[in-house]
Amino acid sequence: MRKTGRKTVFAALAAAVFLMHGGLPLCVQGDAGEQDKVTIGISMASELASYQKGLAGKMQEIAEQSDSYEVEFYYADWDADKQEEQLREMIDKQVDSIILCPVDAKSFLNVLREAKDAGIPVVNLNMKLDPFSCEYITTYVGGSMSEEAVLAAELAVDYFGEEEGKIGIIEGFPGSDPQIYRTQTFLEEMNSQPNIEIVGIVDGKWSRSRAELAALDLLRKEPEIDMIYCHDCNMAMGAYDTLEKEGKEDEVKIIGIGDAAEYKDAVKEGKIYGIVSQSADYEAAYALICAEKAARGQELRPWYKNPCEALTAENIDKYRSPME
Repeated sequence: MRKTGRKTVFAALAAAVFLMHGGLPLCVQGDAGEQDKVTIGISMASELASYQKGLAGKMQEIAEQSDSYEVEFYYADWDADKQEEQLREMIDKQVDSIILCPVDAKSFLNVLREAKDAGIPVVNLNMKLDPFSCEYITTYVGGSMSEEAVLAAELAVDYFGEEEGKIGIIEGFPGSDPQIYRTQTFLEEMNSQPNIEIVGIVDGKWSRSRAELAALDLLRKEPEIDMIYCHDCNMAMGAYDTLEKEGKEDEVKIIGIGDAAEYKDAVKEGKIYGIVSQSADYEAAYALICAEKAARGQELRPWYKNPCEALTAENIDKYRSPME
């Protein structure tokens, strides 16, 4: 008998939560071993970006416990042409379904059309494709980048109140859905706040080390900056490292996006003022469940939305991941 450990419990919980949120049960005849095993090709934008790395690791962990599917990982290194080639390789190999976490929102229309023509369903994961490309996917598993930006803006507005404030932004990889909408929507929200000024926008490419340099650039441009809004918490930690080196960690507040333990601890310790949650556990579990269901011909909703909420030191202890 297989020993029941944390990984097995996690996979079982993922399936249970899927059903609770309106998923359809797999049509299984007898044991999982009696099913034909399906192959899921997984194309990640990067192997090194913190969230992407964690997301891939969680999917690998879940997949190792499955008897009904196997996974094959591909990493594009933020190269859209390379990712397109990898997708065509999956199509040529006739995988049963594809999970795509795209380098950018607009580069994959043709290859997605090819996948659909080949009868291979595609689950768009984490970073959403543009509306034209979405015509050729089966479902999207991920959050609303605009909603996350609204919550980040609310954190900033709540912090400043009626006081004047200067905010710098450190963005993710250019052209990706989160880079576009986590800035665009945040700026739209700030348009109604005459007391808050956006003093700079710098590219951090989801890298902690790049975010350190980006934060330094913002400090040089505007020494009186009051807050840095980062597109993810990995970059937020990089920004904090720079503030600490410059002796400004108590003067400049930081907002990030993500809910890994390191970032929640940073909120509790006062290193980060606030975060907007984004659960990699949720996205990993739902992506695999959706990919298997799609491979077996079952219908899915257009969007399995990763819930998010704004967290500060005041409410961080009450937060529970959607997979808990």
